[in-house]
Amino acid sequence: MDRQRQIRIIAITLMLFAVLLLIALISYTAKDEANAELTMHDISGIFRGDESIRAKVDTTQNWLGLVGAVLSNILYNYTIGYPAIIFPFIIGVWAKNLFSKQIVLPRTIKMTGTFLILGILFAGLMGTFQLVSWLPTVSREWSGAVGQFLSTILSDLIGKIGSFLVIIVAILVTLIMGTDLDIDKLTMRFRLLYGKLQDKFAHLLEKYKRRSEEVESESVADEIQSKPIPIPKASPFVDEEPARIVRRAAAIEAQHEDFEPSVPIRQREPLIRRSEEPVQQPIYQNKGAEDSEKLSISQPYKPMTTHLDLPPQPVVPKVNTHPIIESDESVSDLDEEHPKTLTLTVQELQSSTHDLEIEPEINVLDEEIEYIGPNLSLLTEQHEQNIMVDDKELKENARLLQEKLETFKINIEDLVVTPGPVVTQYEFVPAAGIKISQIENLSDDIALALKARGIRIIAPIPGRGTVGIEIPNHNPSIVLFSSIIKSPKFHDADYRLPLALGKTISGEVYCCDLAKMPHLLIAGSTGSGKSVGINTLIASLLYRMHPHDLKFVIIDPKKVELAFYGLLKNHFMAVSPDVDETIITTPQNAVLALKSVVAEMDRRYDVLASVGQRNVVDYNQKVLEGKYKDTTNFVHRPMPYIVVIIDELADLMLTAAREVEEPITRIAQLARAIGIHLVVATQRPSVNVITGIIKANFPARLAYQVASKIDSRTILDMGGADQLLGNGDMLFLPGGSPKPLRIQNSFISTDEVEAICTHIGNQHGYSMPYMLPSVNEKKAGGKGGDSSIDDGRDGLFEEAARIVVTHQQGSVSLLQRRLKIGYSRAARIMDELEGAGIVGSFDGSKARGVLLESVSELEAYL
Repeated sequence: MDRQRQIRIIAITLMLFAVLLLIALISYTAKDEANAELTMHDISGIFRGDESIRAKVDTTQNWLGLVGAVLSNILYNYTIGYPAIIFPFIIGVWAKNLFSKQIVLPRTIKMTGTFLILGILFAGLMGTFQLVSWLPTVSREWSGAVGQFLSTILSDLIGKIGSFLVIIVAILVTLIMGTDLDIDKLTMRFRLLYGKLQDKFAHLLEKYKRRSEEVESESVADEIQSKPIPIPKASPFVDEEPARIVRRAAAIEAQHEDFEPSVPIRQREPLIRRSEEPVQQPIYQNKGAEDSEKLSISQPYKPMTTHLDLPPQPVVPKVNTHPIIESDESVSDLDEEHPKTLTLTVQELQSSTHDLEIEPEINVLDEEIEYIGPNLSLLTEQHEQNIMVDDKELKENARLLQEKLETFKINIEDLVVTPGPVVTQYEFVPAAGIKISQIENLSDDIALALKARGIRIIAPIPGRGTVGIEIPNHNPSIVLFSSIIKSPKFHDADYRLPLALGKTISGEVYCCDLAKMPHLLIAGSTGSGKSVGINTLIASLLYRMHPHDLKFVIIDPKKVELAFYGLLKNHFMAVSPDVDETIITTPQNAVLALKSVVAEMDRRYDVLASVGQRNVVDYNQKVLEGKYKDTTNFVHRPMPYIVVIIDELADLMLTAAREVEEPITRIAQLARAIGIHLVVATQRPSVNVITGIIKANFPARLAYQVASKIDSRTILDMGGADQLLGNGDMLFLPGGSPKPLRIQNSFISTDEVEAICTHIGNQHGYSMPYMLPSVNEKKAGGKGGDSSIDDGRDGLFEEAARIVVTHQQGSVSLLQRRLKIGYSRAARIMDELEGAGIVGSFDGSKARGVLLESVSELEAYL
């Protein structure tokens, strides 16, 4: 009989014993304790027909008779008590390993030790409870003899409270060391559960208070009906000086008539349904007759116009202006008897009522994972405020603006006002002979006149031939992240890496594609909304991308801003085998992670060069079409996008400037074609942080409020960021654009980010995160892995073969982890194992089958 068959017979015997032991333990009862106290003489009495022994057999209630009663009594009362129920399961797992693998796997041995230690500690905890007199009595079966001994020793040394605390801590340490328990993930789940319970309790309490108030009001109403209360007769109110009030009201009315005449207001019908074709926005010419012709341009939204007439001003010679300016009279009709009226056109964006409800998409792109994307229910249900600016505020600001400009002898033609969520843009054409520089130098004077926190002058507006002045609203509106996500512009955008930035000053949703930027540089001082902005960028990608298509490398030196995304480890994270943390927090690990990204970039370029492709999009398409076959050097798989996010570049540059700048520069220069993109943020945009070589490779830049004009010029090459309002107010400069766009960043709360991460983290992810190449591979190879044996195989071939046969899993990632080598080398070794007949052929996303059943067979083969 060969050794393998002997081991399997032993495994079957152990499995039978485990089943019988489990039956004996679950049918234990304390009533059998007297019958279980047997000696060898008593056992021999069974064969002698002893009546006393026969009586014990008849009264035993255990399902395995006297043997079951004896076994369960010994395990429960003389070992570790009720935790002994784990023994049959441990024996069963060992039997399964012996039957299938002929060896007991290391993780099984580790699991056995962990559960035995936990059983002993639990028994000691129960024994401590037995020593506390004021607690309910705990039977001896809960602790057993081992638990009582352990609790007695600890209580004598450190007291009952001390022994209780020590055992609790020991249990937690055993759980952490013996299992792959993620404390951060567990803590976040408990916090989320606690928050939900707290909200539920508050809701019930509020409901109870409301019900109590209703009952109280009903009782009061009944009492009032039963006892009518006399109502005293009201005495007439007579003002002592009515004439003075009338005179004052008339004076106020006359004063308002001097600068605010009543004007007709014309509104367009609000947009009810989103048109599939671009909506034509009318832009008016100067007209001398009623049938003057209208010009139109394509716009993605339909404005509502309101005409407000300002007080008559001195006649100014009319000039040929941009078509957006509208005048009530032609130049030929102007005379001294009919002074010209300045027309104020107000454009208000009608928010689309056609918000799309996003259903969670279920895409099974890999057989090992079924992923359900986040939906809108994870976001806080709030109703976003419509962009409504009081007409009185618009008229007053327009009047003050006109008066202040006239003080410096600057006359304007017309005003076009565009209200936004946070700021309103006043757009006008200066009269002939007025220099733009004269207006730009008046920013502080205009801010003083309007009592504004800060204004921004755009002179001129590109493509318009007009001057724009952005003035903050007295009552700004909050732009919610949920309103951006459910908008058709985001949901229907044909972007590879869509980013939902927020809303423009006209209230239009603004989205962009990170893949086209291809990198983004962000700057903003503390409290400007930079961290919220990074969360919106990540969340917008999570709402549109599948884990198969996107991976993140997150570097967070502040350690707390982006910690939630550690829950995405086995879904969206790419990690370096040289780094022991998912979210990079130290400069040393940041350098290693960036070097791993550079190595991944080089590897991808080698793969693309081998098949003659120029970018990752075309390559992935050809791979999905099955046009490339695996070779000895390269394994062709779709390449996911990798987004590297650095939350605080300044901290890294202070500690390891040279080591950080080099990989960032290489990635920024070369990584666009192979799907690796950078998002770098800093709160200190000085020249020693954002160096010239880094800045030159980031054409797309995003500036929140900064401290000075110097910082604004560093990030944008122009001023303006120092005049922002904070709280998500930002300037976005797309690549190749001469002027930045002012955007109000959408707001996403920490609870919403936590809910999104928890929703994804609770799902079954990949068996491991996306592994980047190791930068220490050469060092590992130098220790004995670079030599080759006579038949041309890799020096690690035999060790890799033993690992694969021991784990019965032909996985390239398994070899990467165990041998600490890169993906390319591990794939080559796997191909050699296939050629040697140790593993099967490639089978899609599944691990290769192992053709040898035991290590002994492998040794004989080798």
